[in-house]
Amino acid sequence: MAFRPEDITVRMGLYAEYSSIILKRLTKSMISGFESIFTIDEATRNAYFRDKGIAIAKRGQYDRAVPLLEPLYKSVPDDAEVMLYLGLGYMKTGRTAEGIALLEKVHGRNKSDAKIASVLAFSYIQLEQYDKALPLLEEAVKISPDSFNLKFRLGVTYDNLGDFDKAIQAFKEALELRPDEAKVHRAIGFAYEQKDDHKSAMNHFKRANELEGS
Repeated sequence: MAFRPEDITVRMGLYAEYSSIILKRLTKSMISGFESIFTIDEATRNAYFRDKGIAIAKRGQYDRAVPLLEPLYKSVPDDAEVMLYLGLGYMKTGRTAEGIALLEKVHGRNKSDAKIASVLAFSYIQLEQYDKALPLLEEAVKISPDSFNLKFRLGVTYDNLGDFDKAIQAFKEALELRPDEAKVHRAIGFAYEQKDDHKSAMNHFKRANELEGS
């Protein structure tokens, strides 16, 4: 594995955080010997790398997040958020089989979590497995009806499954949230084309061109 200067920063942060814990323990006279001061306990290490790994993943730096989250998942295999971001990290770094397996596992344990369902659904869409994405998106939209991304991806899924009426409806609901989103107008246009409604299609294509040219 190539050395990264930022890896030193991560570890220095861990030791800095642990140093403050040591000082507090010293103040409270909780030190029982040299080893108890300088050995980082597993709980502290896990908490630090959990926060660091998830934060890095949220910034989209998945190649850095995965090496932090992998050993943590092995140590704490029931942490849903670690499973979610590690699974997403696998998907974003080309390890799709591992990513899907982990996301399916965490979703199986957290059926009512809309965020987990959404990430799994988007991953299925990435793999063009629209039949698997559809029920997850339909349920997620019920939980988060004001999510533009969910409404748009639901439309994309219906479209790819050949249900153009439902696709148009989902796209229109997405437009209610973002009326000037060119890609949605273009998607509606293509759906209308599939229904041979060329007039409606041209209206949306025209609007998409106007928005993209503005």
